[in-house]
Amino acid sequence: MSSSSLREQIITTARAWVKAHNDRDPEAIKAIAAPDFVAHFFPLSLPPQGDKDRGGYAAFQAQAFPLFATYHAAEVDLVVDEAQLKAIVYLDSNGTAAVPGVTDPYKNQYVHKLTLTEDAKLVKVFDSFVDSAGMLAFMGKVFAASGGAPEESK
Repeated sequence: MSSSSLREQIITTARAWVKAHNDRDPEAIKAIAAPDFVAHFFPLSLPPQGDKDRGGYAAFQAQAFPLFATYHAAEVDLVVDEAQLKAIVYLDSNGTAAVPGVTDPYKNQYVHKLTLTEDAKLVKVFDSFVDSAGMLAFMGKVFAASGGAPEESK
């Protein structure tokens, strides 16, 4: 694969990853995740504690998606490293809660570091960095209004 076509494939896969999350589609997330996929979450103080494999990550997202009536993450910047098969995606997100009584909007920032397969078509490693203050404040209100956090999945 030429350098320019590899770069384009990395960008395509990174944007498909973001789109699958914006579409709130666990099956699309699994389709882009390699069989040996692993997700890491930072900071470590945020749930879900511990790493997730492909199925565990999709299941975790499937439990989280219904907490939002609306959700969208917009790409702010995308950095590609062809030599290491990596994409770093900077995102600004916003949304609203699906839980009655939670009227404050969700606003947050993420950095997604994706390490891809050799053909750059699947995500092997997902490192998710999130603004913990924004996440904890919003989810605390959602969980208080709904009666608790979704079940932990591996």
